[in-house]
Amino acid sequence: MQTSQPAPTGIARFIPGLALIKSFSPALLSTEFVVAITVVAVLVPSAMAYGDLAGVTPVAGLYVALGAMVMYALFGTSKQVIMGPEATAAIMTATAVAPLAGGDAARYAALAALLAILVGVVSLLARVAKLGFITDLLSKPVLVGYIFGATLIVIGSQLGKMFGIKLESDKFFQQVGELISRLDEAHLLTVAIGVVCMAALLIMRRVSRKLPGALIVVVVAVIASYVLGWEAKGVAVVGPVPAGLPKITVPAVTVQDIFALLPAALALTILIYADEILTSRVFAAKHGQKVDANQEFVGIGAANIAAGFLTGFPAALSASRTTVCDQMGGKTQWVGLIAAALTIIFLLFLTPLLAPLPTAALGAIIIVASLGLIDIAAFRFLRQVRPAEFWLAVITAFGVLVVGVLAGILVAVVLSLIILLYRMARPHDALLDDVNAAGGTVYRGVTDKATVTTEPGLIVYRFDAPALIANAGAGLKCVILDAEPISDFDSTAAEALETLDADLERLGADLWIARANAPLRQLLTATGLTTRLGAEHIFPSVRAAVVAYQAQFGTARQ
Repeated sequence: MQTSQPAPTGIARFIPGLALIKSFSPALLSTEFVVAITVVAVLVPSAMAYGDLAGVTPVAGLYVALGAMVMYALFGTSKQVIMGPEATAAIMTATAVAPLAGGDAARYAALAALLAILVGVVSLLARVAKLGFITDLLSKPVLVGYIFGATLIVIGSQLGKMFGIKLESDKFFQQVGELISRLDEAHLLTVAIGVVCMAALLIMRRVSRKLPGALIVVVVAVIASYVLGWEAKGVAVVGPVPAGLPKITVPAVTVQDIFALLPAALALTILIYADEILTSRVFAAKHGQKVDANQEFVGIGAANIAAGFLTGFPAALSASRTTVCDQMGGKTQWVGLIAAALTIIFLLFLTPLLAPLPTAALGAIIIVASLGLIDIAAFRFLRQVRPAEFWLAVITAFGVLVVGVLAGILVAVVLSLIILLYRMARPHDALLDDVNAAGGTVYRGVTDKATVTTEPGLIVYRFDAPALIANAGAGLKCVILDAEPISDFDSTAAEALETLDADLERLGADLWIARANAPLRQLLTATGLTTRLGAEHIFPSVRAAVVAYQAQFGTARQ
């Protein structure tokens, strides 16, 4: 059972990571050290792959990881989140920076670093403005479609590496078409290496997700490339990787560069924050913890500013490394700090070992990691709940593939705003109490939402009130949702009900539903909510639900 912690005061309010000092113990440190080793085993090959994907040197991915892990540990509020280079942020960096760099590698690196700093500044300004609510602007269908489209773009960007062909196109459909038309130029040994690496990664993932598949593939590929002389046979390799730590550098850019990259920084901030806060809340709910939505802007901002000054590119939440941290039993951000220390050791002494690594192996790592983001089940769920939302997700995905990632984010936000405004125009919100009418009991809305209980420990509620759980108080046993006004029900609403039920379950309370019409009952069954809540907890009337409550809990109003 989780014990409530006192709210931080003083400087600890702004630097939550200071609490790590108080939590320090040799036993905790030894446990977190083992977790950190596993995180770094996943980090090194993937970070280099994402550096290559962003269009900078592969080692820049490690610079991003170093700065982001340290700064998020100090300023973030999630105990599990690991920040660093990630696929979508990397491909968006390449999309935004390449047109401005003019083929100049030094200018490209400076612009990528500037973009990270701009993301950091925008995030900090969002914290000042308390914009933690912006995740509500992205509905489930739009997010599902966006992630699918962005994932295909990432995969498309790696096709050239897998076939040993330098593709000229930078859009997904054109890349696929160009690859098909130039298959006769494919380097067969490169293709074989890429296919074997992908197969090995998929097999190891199937055997156990705890296996550091990317690390194993990198080690074997490096050894094989060195022994068999693959570079001499025409296989593209990473080449010399500079050893040593990155220098703190202010990017050499102009004011015009800042304005040119600002739209990309805004789009990236929205995407990075939405992904980070949604994922961190999942892990916080799992462990009975709390995440400060506005403070997370500070964590993201500090991580990106550090990545920029270390000549990196924008940092985002790493779903794979965060999951590894949680699965291995990571309890605090000591994991991130220790992983950063191990990254420093790698940068100082071990980078020369990576020179023979085939770039096809890096491409395979990115593609397999991206495949894990494709959620076909989410599309099936949307189609089952409401076909219109399914097609909205499809349109969003197609839009991202056609117009690109940056413009695709704008399309996603606009569509989400339209959906949000439509829903706001049709609100239903009331807590109910019984009144005597025509000799019987009728349940009608009341105005005092903070105090009313129909029975001791019972709330009867109609539709949606975000303050319901916070105002419920101790002793709550059940919430009865009066579903009569709900003429419409979609996947987002289904997800909200699941969240409400999970929140009530943690409080030791039940969620029951009364007066659901036939179409709504069908949707409850289709979404699995009937099974989750229990068919016996769906009642024909509010009165029937209250009587059942009295029979089960033996309460009656005094």
